[in-house]
Amino acid sequence: MNKQSWDKLLNYDPIDWAEKKIKEGKIRYIGFSFHDEFPVFKEMIDYYNGWTFCQMQYNYLDENFQAGTHGLKYAAEKGIAVVIMEPLRGGRLAKLPVQVEEILKEIGIERSDVEWGLQWVWNHPEVSVVLSGMSTFEQVEQDVEYASRSGINYLSHEELEAIAKAIKKYREITPIACTSCFYCLPCPNEVYIPENFTIYNEGILFGDFDSAKLKYADLKGKADKCIECGACEPKCPQKLPIIELLKKVKAELG
Repeated sequence: MNKQSWDKLLNYDPIDWAEKKIKEGKIRYIGFSFHDEFPVFKEMIDYYNGWTFCQMQYNYLDENFQAGTHGLKYAAEKGIAVVIMEPLRGGRLAKLPVQVEEILKEIGIERSDVEWGLQWVWNHPEVSVVLSGMSTFEQVEQDVEYASRSGINYLSHEELEAIAKAIKKYREITPIACTSCFYCLPCPNEVYIPENFTIYNEGILFGDFDSAKLKYADLKGKADKCIECGACEPKCPQKLPIIELLKKVKAELG
């Protein structure tokens, strides 16, 4: 669900329909998968007292993305189970840039990039279950092994500090220093500025411009919608030359 689909769905009294299906024994629980910003998430959570669960994206690079940590805690406080998707950011955290990986290795713990990512999510008491995409039986075995030693507050202070340093290094080597604070939004011409920069950055960091181009092709608020009105730049805490950077994204991904 996002703002657009949620507003549209409300025209059909979905909760009333779902509750009738529960009484008929055709549905056991009501929940939703979320893909928008925290204010929309809060609106949906507060709309209905009967949610059993919700699903949201969450990983150590996306604490402030979409519903983020605020959403995770807010749902848990309401007694709603939280299902986590993208714990490895679509596989990006399964193979980290070398500079980032080295920081995690310095702590002296034998742990794969995958396990670092999963343990960080499992470490949160508000998380009910983590979805992990697996494409081989070996990956299934590995994830089961990682899960068997997971738990709330499993990671030590030293380990969390290492992850914090790794995040900082990741940000430092990122080509466009956008922190996805969203202060630049909403754009008058509906350019989704942070996502344009995220797609471009990941293409550079992981040396996979083919995937970046595919993601850009599916993006609704592409850089090419920018009319250079300049409304965004004064709002950017990083003082990024957003207009010029959007031109770069358009030239290399469009």
